[in-house]
Amino acid sequence: MEENVTTIEAPKKRSTFLTVLCILSFIGSGGFGLLNSVYTYVTFENSYPEKMQQATDGLEAMEEAGMESGFFYSMTENSIIQLKALSENLELITGVNCLFAILSLLGVFMMFKLKKNGFYLYTAANVFWLLVPLALIDFDAMFNMTMIGAAITALFVIMYAINLKQME
Repeated sequence: MEENVTTIEAPKKRSTFLTVLCILSFIGSGGFGLLNSVYTYVTFENSYPEKMQQATDGLEAMEEAGMESGFFYSMTENSIIQLKALSENLELITGVNCLFAILSLLGVFMMFKLKKNGFYLYTAANVFWLLVPLALIDFDAMFNMTMIGAAITALFVIMYAINLKQME
């Protein structure tokens, strides 16, 4: 007598750590990345004159107070550079940001479904996403903010890499 034994494997279970990481990434890439880019595109025309005036007034006030150097002065100068670059290339900058936000979200969704390729998509999208402000706005004006973003991105990539063994 011959017995046919069929084994059924239990579906892989995602760890709580990976679940929390994915949720945080959904919030960061979707909430901040995608929605912020869309919001910037929709509201920029109306908010640009006021933001530019505020930055210019702040710069003048610092100059009158003798604070023509330092962190706040350079950040205000950089914000003026950013606003000018956005006014010249709004569609390109917000479009590329939306593209990388969507690719990042897709990678997170794939990792949420325990697909290892999601890690590679997420990593590539976020590395290139960091280069957008450096390439399209101004390297010097965006360097400090990009380095903060790079540190956060590196932290998330490392945490996802630790969880790669769960993915197929």
